[in-house]
Amino acid sequence: MFRRLLGRSKKKPEEEPSAGTESVDTSIPEVEPETIAEEEVKSTSPFSEVAAEKTPVTFTMSHAVIPHEVDIDPEKTADLARQASITPQTAAEIVPGKVLKRDAEGRVHIKIVFYGPSLSGKTTALRWLFGNIRSLSKGKIVEISDELGRTTFFDFVPVTASENMVFDVFTVAGQRRHASSRIKVLRDCDGIIFMADSTPEQMNENLASIQELRIALGTDRMATLPIVCSLNKRDLPNALPIDYMVQMLDLEGYPVFDTIATDGKNLLRMFQRVLRDSLIFKVGI
Repeated sequence: MFRRLLGRSKKKPEEEPSAGTESVDTSIPEVEPETIAEEEVKSTSPFSEVAAEKTPVTFTMSHAVIPHEVDIDPEKTADLARQASITPQTAAEIVPGKVLKRDAEGRVHIKIVFYGPSLSGKTTALRWLFGNIRSLSKGKIVEISDELGRTTFFDFVPVTASENMVFDVFTVAGQRRHASSRIKVLRDCDGIIFMADSTPEQMNENLASIQELRIALGTDRMATLPIVCSLNKRDLPNALPIDYMVQMLDLEGYPVFDTIATDGKNLLRMFQRVLRDSLIFKVGI
C-alpha cells in the first residue's frame, strides 16, 4: 500500500509541469515568425507606414517615364541665332513705345510666335483661334506644310485688333532639321507662346525645344519678352502631371495654361494673355 502511494507521488510531479505548460500556451496568442519580423521592420525603418501614406504616387506604368536627354548643340544654335540677326536688346527696345514696327498705312505690328516641338499642337491651336475669335478681324491664314500636315517653314495669320494695331501670329516648324528657319521666325518677335506636348514620349523634344529657345533668344530677351506656356494635349490618358512638366522644363515664373488645342480649351485665355502682355511690353498700354 505504501509502495503504491509512493509510486503515485512520484508520477504526479512529472505530470504537473505538462499541465502548467498547456495553460500558459493557451493564454498567449500564437505569433508567426514572419509577422514579428515585419513589425520590427516597420518600427525601425525610416519609411514608416505613415510616411508611405503621405507620399503621393506621381506616375503610373502608363506614363512610361523615360530618361531625359537633350542633344541641342549650343554653339550651332547660337550661330543660327547670329545668322538670323537675333541680337541682345538695345536700351531703346526695352522702353515701351520707343521702337515700333509700322507698315505703309502707319499701323503698328506686333509679332507673336508659337514655339515648340513638332506635332505639339501649334498649328492646331492657330487654326482654332482663327476660326473662333469673332471679335478680331483676321486676314487669310497661310500654311506651309508637308504631306503629313507638319509645318515646314511657318504658319501665319494677321489679326487686326484696331485700325492702328495688327498682331502677326506665326507658328514655327518643330522638327529638328528645320532649326535654321525656325530660329529666323523668332527675329523681331514681341511675344512667345511656348507649346509643350504633355505625353511622356515627347518630353525630350520639349526639353530640346525650350533649350533651343533660350539659347537663340539669349538671356536678356528671355527675361524681358512676354512668354506664356501651353501644356497641350491634357486630354490624353498618359499626360504627364503639370507640376512635373513645369519643374522639368523650368517654367516657374511664366504663365502656364493647360490646353487642349483640338477643342480649344484655354486657348483664348492663353492668347488674350500674350496679346495683353505684348501690348504692355511693346506699346506701354
